[in-house]
Amino acid sequence: MNTPTKDEMVSHLHKQIDETSRKVDELKLKSHLAKAEVKTSMEETINKLDHQQGKLKNAMNHLAFCSESAWDELAEGCQRSWKEFKDAVENAVEKFKS
Repeated sequence: MNTPTKDEMVSHLHKQIDETSRKVDELKLKSHLAKAEVKTSMEETINKLDHQQGKLKNAMNHLAFCSESAWDELAEGCQRSWKEFKDAVENAVEKFKS
């Protein structure tokens, strides 16, 4: 198996984030339509997801412009952040499934 290049990895992660962000957008729409007691919980979860997504995008920006010597460490951290974000979104979608 070939190790992806920095550009390939950054491009792939951007695509994955965009796809997962659509799920967050769907949660935002559901939260606007939700009853008050569920709405607060949904909004708190969405705020956490937005914060986590911002941190992931920041890490990806560092990854895109890092030196080759920092590549392995940053790539590993970025992949770990991506998995945490993806899992959090999937858990939120499942939690608020209607």
